Amino acid sequence: MMRLSAIILLFLFTCLEAFAQNDSIPSDTTYWDKETVLNLNFSQVDLTNWNGGGQSSISVGGLTNFNISYIKGKNAWDNRLDMAYGLLRQGGPDSRFFKTDDNIILTSKYSRQLKNRIYISAMIDFRTQFDEGLNDEMVVISRFLAPGFLLANVGLTYRYKKIFKVTFSPLSSKTTIVNDDSLSAAGAYGVFPDDTYRFQGGINVSSSYQKDIWENVNLTTNLNLFADYEKLGNVDINWETALNFKINKFLSASYSTQFIYDDDIKSKELIINEVTGETRNVAGIQFKSVMNIGLIIKI
Repeated sequence: MMRLSAIILLFLFTCLEAFAQNDSIPSDTTYWDKETVLNLNFSQVDLTNWNGGGQSSISVGGLTNFNISYIKGKNAWDNRLDMAYGLLRQGGPDSRFFKTDDNIILTSKYSRQLKNRIYISAMIDFRTQFDEGLNDEMVVISRFLAPGFLLANVGLTYRYKKIFKVTFSPLSSKTTIVNDDSLSAAGAYGVFPDDTYRFQGGINVSSSYQKDIWENVNLTTNLNLFADYEKLGNVDINWETALNFKINKFLSASYSTQFIYDDDIKSKELIINEVTGETRNVAGIQFKSVMNIGLIIKI
């Protein structure tokens, strides 16, 4: 597996180096398309002797989206950095804050046009989170780089303007990182017990769509499918969709969802013997939806 990893990474950077030698990217910024969006939101409910019942609460959250792309001639280079973090405290000042949102997503794709809308491309996709995550029993089940996911792909891309892109990568790798002693010892996130990472070689298909569907309403959706060569029947799915609404120059709203299925992440128990009560951990569907209304800073 390590040899295959080295081959994929060597091939990926060789492609990038070859492309860079043929068409180096100049300092002329007219070929760059940049966008930065910061979304901050805050809400508070304060109750004192409130006969209707309920609890005081404070929530705060933020989203950042950085996109920068370069297109000139036969070259296209797309970069994306998304970060989100949110906290909620329900109850009085003695109550603790709980995490409601947390992710870091960094992707970079370089493409070289072969014919019309067909490109050969190399992409790196890295994902992790800022802070520790707890389950219902207040046990730590995730941290920064536990897990972390690194995808490296080389394949063919079909691009339609700036709206739609789809990439088929028969030469793909997925590295799962669990940089936490207790989680790695338990074999969390598909790594072997006491290992801190797991490498998988496989096939990857990724697509993205972005368009203003109405005035001041933008739709973005990204779908990533990965299948390990050793078990092609199991497909890892990561599907993100976001609707962004511009209310005015300074206020915005957003609604985002994320659907994840990963056969290596066992998130629920299945009863396999009702007499003995024997169970086993199986993979489950992960789903998250987030709505934000707040201040927007667009650069």
